[in-house]
Amino acid sequence: MMTPFILQDALVAKLKRLFHDSEYMNARYEMVPLNIYAQNLPAKNEQDDRDHFPFITVRFGETTDQGHEVQSSCSMLLSVGIFDESLDMQGEKTVQNILQRIRHAFLTHPILDRMFEMDFPLTCSLFDDEDLSPYFFGYVNMKWKIPGISREDVYFG
Repeated sequence: MMTPFILQDALVAKLKRLFHDSEYMNARYEMVPLNIYAQNLPAKNEQDDRDHFPFITVRFGETTDQGHEVQSSCSMLLSVGIFDESLDMQGEKTVQNILQRIRHAFLTHPILDRMFEMDFPLTCSLFDDEDLSPYFFGYVNMKWKIPGISREDVYFG
């Protein structure tokens, strides 16, 4: 059975492949690969979550069923977090580049692991409601077609 958990794992694996050749600054001013997590950031090791930057989390949204014997859908929310303390304030630009790279990858190849098909809408946005500098955030909201669940209690006799 193709569950949303399998979709989440496939998305994590795809993102790791997509960003395998990229490095971003962490809070220790080191260039490191993106940390890609399923659902949540790991538990805090110290007083703050700075060790998790840069990151992408792949979180479940809502699963929607339109009826029996009909394909269902599942939304996934990707959250991107970047640390950038530079004076030129390039953090939002870095986040936007990551969002666009994700957007391009899935619009050009909307089938994932030959099991899931991306549906629309696909939305990307920056978090700019307040200044959290030197931390910058962005989001990708994706909708995926997943197999529906067949009814098993039907009696025809």
